[in-house]
Amino acid sequence: MAAYAHISKLAQSQPATELRIVLIGGRRSDGSLRGKSSVGNFILGQNVFDTSRRTAQSEARQQEVFGRRVTVVDTPGWWWYWPTEDTPKLDQIEIQNSVHLCPPGPHVFLLVIPVDLHSSQLVKASLKQHLELFNADVFSHTIVLFTAVTPSTYEEKMSRIRRNPVLQWILQQCGDRKHFLNLSNREDRDQVKKLLDKIETLITINGGRHCSVDRSQGETLRKEMTDLTERASKRFDQVQKQINKLKLQIEGRLQVLFLIS
Repeated sequence: MAAYAHISKLAQSQPATELRIVLIGGRRSDGSLRGKSSVGNFILGQNVFDTSRRTAQSEARQQEVFGRRVTVVDTPGWWWYWPTEDTPKLDQIEIQNSVHLCPPGPHVFLLVIPVDLHSSQLVKASLKQHLELFNADVFSHTIVLFTAVTPSTYEEKMSRIRRNPVLQWILQQCGDRKHFLNLSNREDRDQVKKLLDKIETLITINGGRHCSVDRSQGETLRKEMTDLTERASKRFDQVQKQINKLKLQIEGRLQVLFLIS
């Protein structure tokens, strides 16, 4: 604990001028405003990510925050209780491609989890599978970011987490690194400042290294995305042609019936 406190002080005395953050995590069907896009807006202090729709593509946005140039990459979410095989291939590629949108690589992954998420073994299995989309060292660069929209004390939040073995397992994998954000109080910028301090501490612990990124993989992913998009476009055109053909056939039959009558 003393060693961690020393590293934390060292990080704060030598603040980074640039922080690169990738937001990862699942999504829910209840229209929750505690998702990754809301977190990205909260951190950057601007509504730069669209929260009115599902994130379909990884997107990078940059702002100056507390004297640092902060890049945040928002990613498509997976369903918390579903395995990777049920996540669309294009979503998987977009998630993988996120690390290539903040070159030379992200300093930290923020695993965004609503503090009231019902975390079962299905969540654990899904998380393990989806994090395999990244390099093996993803956990050493991850902080768990618990989000809420209602006021609660630190002890109340921790009590909920302690009662949940899946959340305990997640924290264990991430070296017990965690932070809480109350997204309903965007005026409280101190929440963001403390988060950036924790990120800088993690960077110091990792020897200043960002998460390793394979540039050749980025080129492969972009080619896969192009191929998938082109195939989808061709299928759409084929379906549209069939619809138009069917419309013409129906109109022709209606004209015959009209003439007969």
